[in-house]
Amino acid sequence: MLSRTRQSGHASSHSLAFDSLHGDPWKILWLYSIYRLALAGVLIFLGFSSYSPVSIYFLNEELFILAIGLYLFLTITGSVTTYIQWPDHLTQISFNTVADTIVMLKLIYSTGGMVSELGLLMTVPLFTLNILRPGQISLFITASSIVALLGLEVYLQKYHQSDARDLLQTGLLSLFILTGSWLGGKWAIKASSTAALAKRRGLDIANLSQLNQTILDELQSGILVVERSGVIRHINSTAWEFLGKPNSWRSRPLKQFAPELDKHLQIWLDNICPKVITCDIKHQGTMELRTRFTQLGTQTKGTTLINLEDTSEQRERVQEVKLASLGKLTANIAHEIRNPLGAISHSAQLLSESANLDKVDMRMVQIIQSNSRRMNLTIESVLNLSRKKKPHRESIRLKAWINEFLDDFITQSVLKKEQVSVSILPADCSVMFDPAHLHQIMWNLCRNIIKHASIDSTNLQIKIKGGIPNHSRDIMLNILDNGKGISEETQKHLFEPFYTTSDSGTGLGLFMSKELAMSNGGNLEYVKTAYRGSCFRLTFSKSRNH
Repeated sequence: MLSRTRQSGHASSHSLAFDSLHGDPWKILWLYSIYRLALAGVLIFLGFSSYSPVSIYFLNEELFILAIGLYLFLTITGSVTTYIQWPDHLTQISFNTVADTIVMLKLIYSTGGMVSELGLLMTVPLFTLNILRPGQISLFITASSIVALLGLEVYLQKYHQSDARDLLQTGLLSLFILTGSWLGGKWAIKASSTAALAKRRGLDIANLSQLNQTILDELQSGILVVERSGVIRHINSTAWEFLGKPNSWRSRPLKQFAPELDKHLQIWLDNICPKVITCDIKHQGTMELRTRFTQLGTQTKGTTLINLEDTSEQRERVQEVKLASLGKLTANIAHEIRNPLGAISHSAQLLSESANLDKVDMRMVQIIQSNSRRMNLTIESVLNLSRKKKPHRESIRLKAWINEFLDDFITQSVLKKEQVSVSILPADCSVMFDPAHLHQIMWNLCRNIIKHASIDSTNLQIKIKGGIPNHSRDIMLNILDNGKGISEETQKHLFEPFYTTSDSGTGLGLFMSKELAMSNGGNLEYVKTAYRGSCFRLTFSKSRNH
């Protein structure tokens, strides 16, 4: 039982070795069939054609004809079995080579032995057998064929007075066949093992490559591999989404999809490489990305690995912590201030009711009451900011929502419909945002435009433009006006709390609007324009829009 198991294991290993070394075994059998057909044709031509350049001596012509016919029959039959692929290729290899050897021995005998030089034809089937199916069985068949060849030549020497040199030639040929078959089998086994190992290593490398690809695609951060020339070699799914899901990015320049990122890459290559650095960029003027540049390999300024991380989630977490801390602080401060402020306001109210006050005293009371109301308004604004709960985001069809908001805002302001224009592309783009927060942000921005534009309200124009920039993921909304603009100095402090250029304002409007935008995963910023007027940009992070 153990012996059978070992034999089965040897046969299986030979089959695997054959497949790994030669690829498709049936192609090899087809080539061998073509060789046999060609050899049969050559033998028929040499033996029977009057144009044959070689004259063959026949010891037994009838046997020669019979052997040629048998060989032609075996060749045709072998071609058919190869075509239908039955039986298995190992069986066909063994059978065909054994049959060819028997036919070759008959041909050698029928032509008088080695004098016809047909003995050399035995090398092909025996070498083929040992190379394609190395092992003990093949060596046994080879040894048996050699013994038969030597026995045939000895018989011819004894009964047909063959030349003694033919026996020596037969011995040398037998030694050559045996040595060549043994070496060929050893080489085939070694080559098969090497080929099988190479195939396994190739599969391991392919699997490892697939695993690496899967890991890269599953990463939450974006991965870009860029050549020194700026051409993109690889991009994972996250980075592909950051770049706006371009259809064709292979072998295309990075500058075409991310000019800001390409600019930082060139600066890094020219001045900092190979040192690893991290920097923040604003992709297409909307999405804030944290980038890290790393050199791949040892070649100076060769391939670069770029890691991209969306900072919107991190910014939102920081915002939540900040608002929570601010809520605790403002609640305590408001409690400590409101009590004395209430007492001051109430005392001023009682004092204003006195009939003994002159005009100067009455004016002083009015100042106290006015500043008390302003302080109370500031406290209320801070408390409203600190009381903001976690945003309740919902899908908002941006263009329809903006049009509805403007209808409400225009009815409560001095503007007319023709003074406001809306352009949202694509028209069906949606964002995930708290509607109440978005309403408060837009109301603050539009109210500030009317309040600070410093031009005749009848000449005021407000343009609201939005959509998805090319090769970007996030959605932006620009609120523009044709007012006098904002000075460079004021721009530096726009979103600082309590900073205001108005005597009646609290300086918390823009600050609160930015905080609300950030708590929804977006951002609010002022954008410089090349023309007169101002532009506020509200960015909606697409990572929060699913």
